[in-house]
Amino acid sequence: HNRFDTFFQSHERMLRPKLGPIAILAQSGTYGASLGEQLDNVGISYLVSYGNRVDIDEADLIEFLGKDDNTNVIAIYVEGLKELEGRKFLNVAKRVAKKKPIVFFKSGKTKEASLGVTSHTGALAGTYKIYKGAFKQAGVILAGAYEELFAAVKAIGMQPKAKGNRIGMVSNGAGTMVSGFDHLEEYDLELPDVSESTMKSMKEVFPPFFVLYKSIVDVTGSANSEHYRIGMEHLINDENVDIIMPWFVFQDTPLDENIVNVLDELNRKTDKPIICGAIGGPYTEEMAKRIEEIGVPVFLSVTQWMFAASALSKI
Repeated sequence: HNRFDTFFQSHERMLRPKLGPIAILAQSGTYGASLGEQLDNVGISYLVSYGNRVDIDEADLIEFLGKDDNTNVIAIYVEGLKELEGRKFLNVAKRVAKKKPIVFFKSGKTKEASLGVTSHTGALAGTYKIYKGAFKQAGVILAGAYEELFAAVKAIGMQPKAKGNRIGMVSNGAGTMVSGFDHLEEYDLELPDVSESTMKSMKEVFPPFFVLYKSIVDVTGSANSEHYRIGMEHLINDENVDIIMPWFVFQDTPLDENIVNVLDELNRKTDKPIICGAIGGPYTEEMAKRIEEIGVPVFLSVTQWMFAASALSKI
């Protein structure tokens, strides 16, 4: 917050992100710097690259951030925890995670990676299955890849926590929703049935060629922003849906740019998190940027889109 900065990368090469609610701890400066840059539109409270942790370890840093009023979520990348520090870390993480979400990404899962970790920072990689079980007990969200770490902290930094793990999808292209279904079990998400009244109402207002199934609203390639509004409003008002997940095919010309205003209005009215997804080129990226400016995250891959929803259901 006083803009103290000891990174050796120049300002021309490395963006210094604005202030915000996310703290980043990274044993790798590469991951730390990259994550900080990617979260510039959300903002960070601290970015600590602590390398071989000669005198300060993860537990010390998490303990500090747990008491910091400017930090709401902690992202951490670790290559290995020293054998004798594992219990210390878990005890601190368990206590802090009750107040602030901790999203943890650990590399060095395989024998080969473990050897690489040792040569990099002198860390002991440990057994991944043991870490996984221990973190779950401590209430830490475990990311399996950097992309999941980014998705989780970005979503938590921008949207409210979900009351459950039941998702509702709206899209003008079904392919990405189908891909998302592959991650339901993996990420502990559910696709519920909407209420009979919700389904009846949607059938009355939507054209008959729109596909309505459970909590999925396929508004097809003919959809405009008003169709999205109607679909999302129905899911927001349905008590069986906890997370609203629109996916946009911005390449489809009927989808007009008023979708930004629609999302802004709905985001202000609901306490349910809204997690958007889209993939594509320059126009898609520009629309995603505009949507994120009003506080709604957009993920440019199905995996990140789904993991973000999972993270919000676990905090």
